Amino acid sequence: MFSRPLVPALCATIIGILIGHTFLTNVHLSVLFFPIVIAVFLGMTFILPSKVRTVWLMAIFLLIGVNSQVNKHPLAGLPQTLSEGEQVVVEGTVYNLPKVRVNAASLYVHAEKIFLAREVRSVQINILVRIYRYRGTLNVGERIRFPAKLREFKNFNNPGGFDYRSYMQTRGLSFMAIVSDGRYVVPMGEGDLGIVGKVLEKIRRPLRNLLSERLSYGTRPIYAALILGERQGLTPELRKPFDRSGVGHIMAVSGLHLGLVAWLFYMMLRWVLSFSYRLTLMTDIRKVAAILTTVPVVTYGVITGLQVSTQRAMIMVLIFLWSVIMGKEKDVWSSLCLAALIILALMGNSLFTVSFQLSFTAVAGILWLAPLILSRIQSVKLGTESLGRNRVLRTMVTYSTGLIAVTTAATVVTIPLIAFHFHRFPLVGLAANITVVPIIGLWAIPLGLVSCIALPFSSILAGFFLSLGESGLNLAVSLVKFWSDIPWSSLWVIRPNWLEILLLYGLLFLGLNFFRARVYRLLLLVVVILLCTDTGYWIYHTRFNSNLRVTILDAGRADVAFIQFPGHERMLIARNAFGHRGFNLGQGVIAPYLWQEKIRRIDYLFLRNPYRQQTDTVQFMINTFHSKEVLSSLPTERTIGGAQIKGDMDEGITLSCRGWSFYFCDREVRIGKKNMGRGESGALYLITKDKMARHSPAQVLSISQTGAITITVDPKGRIRMKSFLKKDLP
Repeated sequence: MFSRPLVPALCATIIGILIGHTFLTNVHLSVLFFPIVIAVFLGMTFILPSKVRTVWLMAIFLLIGVNSQVNKHPLAGLPQTLSEGEQVVVEGTVYNLPKVRVNAASLYVHAEKIFLAREVRSVQINILVRIYRYRGTLNVGERIRFPAKLREFKNFNNPGGFDYRSYMQTRGLSFMAIVSDGRYVVPMGEGDLGIVGKVLEKIRRPLRNLLSERLSYGTRPIYAALILGERQGLTPELRKPFDRSGVGHIMAVSGLHLGLVAWLFYMMLRWVLSFSYRLTLMTDIRKVAAILTTVPVVTYGVITGLQVSTQRAMIMVLIFLWSVIMGKEKDVWSSLCLAALIILALMGNSLFTVSFQLSFTAVAGILWLAPLILSRIQSVKLGTESLGRNRVLRTMVTYSTGLIAVTTAATVVTIPLIAFHFHRFPLVGLAANITVVPIIGLWAIPLGLVSCIALPFSSILAGFFLSLGESGLNLAVSLVKFWSDIPWSSLWVIRPNWLEILLLYGLLFLGLNFFRARVYRLLLLVVVILLCTDTGYWIYHTRFNSNLRVTILDAGRADVAFIQFPGHERMLIARNAFGHRGFNLGQGVIAPYLWQEKIRRIDYLFLRNPYRQQTDTVQFMINTFHSKEVLSSLPTERTIGGAQIKGDMDEGITLSCRGWSFYFCDREVRIGKKNMGRGESGALYLITKDKMARHSPAQVLSISQTGAITITVDPKGRIRMKSFLKKDLP
């Protein structure tokens, strides 16, 4: 284990980050406390015996991980004298392109002044600005002034939900500004992007214009995402086939893109340098090629704007290149751990981001699993004599087998994480990645970078290279559409929890090492037993349920309740949740909760109006969860799983079971003893969407304060409540 000390050091750092994030985020200590402790521990390593020195160093790395979470610098929130929703005037500089969707635009602004009622505050914060009735054309680096209502970022507080607030904080955004009419946005001339920002924009603006002038409407937003890292033009319709076929990761610049660029330029430079007999004798051309390869890698990172995910990917690729320069290219595990340590030391919260988890898991899977797959492929000796005589054919076979091994390894090891974060399992993902990724990484992106380099010298030459790259991109898009058009190309799957993910990785590791040692076989048996136990628990929980469970979801302005009747039947009651426009509550809020609870079927879908069955969001719920009946009213009482239910969306829906009655009406749910009536007087509990406290004889619970609430009635008629945010409920 300690032959590669960076491996346990990385594990200790990750454990420290988890400890600090879980237990110490609200602990207020001096900023210098942990650095001083770490310095003292580091000094003591020189006087400790050599036997305990390594363990002592692991403790230091653990403290480094804890320090990254305890001493985080919180982003600025709303001014204390300002209430949420109050109108103010903001002045700041636009620092990314607007994302325009149906006459509304979203953009990032570096706010410099906030004009309140009686004062002007100078600030230095980044905010998300959402402009409705957007008609203008705002450019990066332009200073603007606009009236807006400021709001904090808020989550839909449901189990399995996306942490929107943390996601925005990782992007450095403090809060949101809502502009009701784009006509009130006033341009104020050139803004202040800072020295680095001005240099980056000076480089990127001509490239942006080149893509806009030379590319077609269909390929322009994809190339902008691949080369410039600007994804504002990627509409949901454009992204859908990529997501269905399992190649959606291509649209975000990551370690895959930088790694492919580094590999291509390294191989080309090494091949060119090999023609110099003198240089080959004087030095190691591999090291020279690695040094020269850092230039296109850094250039690519700069062109993409040095976004956080790009910075992480660039650090990882540069570490691997410098391992070649230092002659340590065979110790790839230490290089991977060093890259992860540097990133976590600089940005501890990267551990919780999707890009970090997928990138490093994929690379680790390639380093571990790809050689095993390649050895299995090479053990099948078919036509070896003809391959030995034909050099071109041998090269093609070697490249193809390597590509299959690498893609298979990366795909297999990331399946649990993809299911956790995206709830999808692309059945054609392996085939799509094998056919699409090489075209994007070795054709479209390199030619796009060459066109960017050629632009300062000749716009005609740059356009020529870009046209060649576009032909490759068109071929890749055609392949993506081919794979995504297959009816069974992608499946929505239930969400595994972290224990299940660890068990799945344990099953893979122990299964591949089954014949190596007896201890592996014993551990594999333990893992299989735990997985079977976990599967049995969820089957019993979802299919043989003896309790009545009613969950009131946090769905913003919509009213959504999920009912699990005794037995296995389920009903979803949704009011104002499935509109023709706006945020997709079905896919973004309701479905993640159901997948978190391992629910794959909804028997009854209760909606306000039958015609809304024609919307895409409703069809998504029907097709994904196999609803057998869509209801708009139950004028006569129906018995489901021993519970009686009747009513409609206008008058309210009444559910009675085991002496308890639930009354679902507009923006609230009343719970009381059976036959309590529809008024508040008979209710014992009142669950409401209203933020303000209200006078009521019932115990009032606000969804905005508690998050999703689950009410359970057992066979004896006893009632229990559990909420997502608060542990102590009546």
